[in-house]
Amino acid sequence: MHSPSPRSLVDLPIRRLNRGDLVPCADLCEDRGWPRDEHRWGLLLSAGTGYGIDAPDGKGLAATCLTMPYGSDFTAVGMMLVAGRYGRQGIARRLMRHVMETAGNTPLALYATEQGQPLYEDLGFSPVGRAERVGGRFEAIGSGGSPSGTASPTRSSSAVPASVPPSSASSVTTRPAAADDLQAMVRLDLPVFGADRTHLLARLPAFADRLQVAEDRGELVGYAALWPSGHAEVVGR
Repeated sequence: MHSPSPRSLVDLPIRRLNRGDLVPCADLCEDRGWPRDEHRWGLLLSAGTGYGIDAPDGKGLAATCLTMPYGSDFTAVGMMLVAGRYGRQGIARRLMRHVMETAGNTPLALYATEQGQPLYEDLGFSPVGRAERVGGRFEAIGSGGSPSGTASPTRSSSAVPASVPPSSASSVTTRPAAADDLQAMVRLDLPVFGADRTHLLARLPAFADRLQVAEDRGELVGYAALWPSGHAEVVGR
């Protein structure tokens, strides 16, 4: 049985989330079968804007949604979560309408699950592509450049050395990122991502367990970060 009624749910106030909401946000992730990811929530709430609806039964949050602005180019929408006991009662639609009204004329973009796609299309969003997340175990690289074992995806594992020298077939080297790499990372990222992510990239060193850059003859040509998520670690950029 759902409680309360749909009418009372859509009348509940929407408020801004802050770092004091990290545990309730993580609890809501767990309720929906996602990793708790308090660490990631901390990053998102510091760089973006979180919205939430407190559960009327006093047990944490009924729903969350987060927006990440990229200048005037567009705003990304994510972390749309509704507690299982309040599902299919209009609360996600209400949060999305609030986000859309707040954004004004700024274009919005989001990643939709199969469950959420009908709602977003009904609100005017159109599919433009497909994204997939894959998981597995990386094999460690031996001194000869060939796999020498399987690395366990734990926070203490290290699948490759901190710095990797170039192979005979490549002049690309990798090393841990330094503070003065930020501007080069931003210049590299802008044409690839299509918008300025300085506000996120500047937070990566404190957020990620590891942040590596790749260089080719002294020019920065790539970067990647690794951070914990549940019982695994995520590699992204």
